[in-house]
Amino acid sequence: MVERGERDGATGRERGVALVMAMVALAILAVMLADMQQSTAAAFVVASSERDQLRAEYMARSGVNLTRMLVAQEPMIRTAVAPMYQMLIGRPPPQLPVWSFASDLLQPFCNYQGAQGMAGDTGMDFSGAEGIGDTNATCQITAFAENSRINLNDPLFFDGDRARTSVAMQFFALQGGYQSPSPFDPLFEQLDADGQMSTRQDIVSALIDWWDYDTERTNFDPGAATVTVGGAEDDIYQRLDDSYRAKNAPFDSLEEIRLVRGVGDDFWATFIEEDREHPENRLVTIYGSGSVNPNEAPPQVLLARVCSVLTDQSLCTDPTEAAKFIQLFQTVRGIAPIPFFSSGGDFMTFLEGGGGAQDLYPMLRGFLGESSPLLFRPVTITPQQRQVLDPLLVTGAKILSINVTGQSGRATVTLRSVMNFHERWTPPPPNAGVMPGLGIFYYYRVE
Repeated sequence: MVERGERDGATGRERGVALVMAMVALAILAVMLADMQQSTAAAFVVASSERDQLRAEYMARSGVNLTRMLVAQEPMIRTAVAPMYQMLIGRPPPQLPVWSFASDLLQPFCNYQGAQGMAGDTGMDFSGAEGIGDTNATCQITAFAENSRINLNDPLFFDGDRARTSVAMQFFALQGGYQSPSPFDPLFEQLDADGQMSTRQDIVSALIDWWDYDTERTNFDPGAATVTVGGAEDDIYQRLDDSYRAKNAPFDSLEEIRLVRGVGDDFWATFIEEDREHPENRLVTIYGSGSVNPNEAPPQVLLARVCSVLTDQSLCTDPTEAAKFIQLFQTVRGIAPIPFFSSGGDFMTFLEGGGGAQDLYPMLRGFLGESSPLLFRPVTITPQQRQVLDPLLVTGAKILSINVTGQSGRATVTLRSVMNFHERWTPPPPNAGVMPGLGIFYYYRVE
């Protein structure tokens, strides 16, 4: 017979084991619940991030397509504002750079809450508009004409020595080659990124050798405004530790320019792209036709284009006169961001200081005074120079960069694209011979 005390001791031990098992079970359940919570939270964060990423990307795509539609409607907008422009400037308007104002004009689509917040100031309420509403995402559009930059690539509509000379003269002028002294001189008085001494002419020649189709070295003479060939163009690259050869084909991207002799970080930041986040400030392009739009081009670009023909004028040789031109142009555009020139001839008239009371230079002279030190000294353009310069100045844009940044939550997607609207460009099949109203993609990249 088992005694009562023995039975009670056994029961106590069983209870102790049960308590331990219960504690172990609770510990296991707590670990499982913590792991489940962590997995669920991680899955939720990933799903939210992917949702925001998708929203941001499609918002960026919408920004690109809406800007294309806005550009396609430019002729109708120009017709509407023509009477007002005619009254103000005294001549018909050129193509209007509507793309420059795309982010503001398309705000109801890109930032619905922002547009609604300004309804009291603008008097426009979009709450009743069909197809417009809060998408929990926004987009920021930056669009600009590529022909408002100096083209460094094989020009679209120039060939042979004309193409080489055009690129060489422009880029040499952009580097301050015709100024004495030039503020950029110290950049060419030190070793480049490869430990070589590279002059302006060396870099200009190497740039052309990269995209021309022969294997001979280009020799550029800025004084005679000529290019000749002679010698092997790959010698400089073959002497490098990691040797390579010139491409002998047009540039496919702006970053490819870094492979050209003499293009280091300092050179890149000075002449190519100072800030990648603000491509609208870029001075060069690889998508240009060789002509420049004076209504949109930065004054440094206009100066380089003009000085590629008027090499002996004070505007091109005197750094002080060049600085006046740049400052004056920047100030005028800051005050009145409108296209002042209906044709290339109007811009040449401005350079010569001529025109009527409604033309830009006489207007500035009236505001600042006849002998104002802020006015640059007018140039003299001969008939022969005018004939050369006229096709190099256009007041329309056919190739546009459209960069859109979509944002939703913490997700940000930037879409960089280059659109071609030129009627002379023939798309491949099945649309051969037809230029779509919304243009053709030259370049498309999602970041």
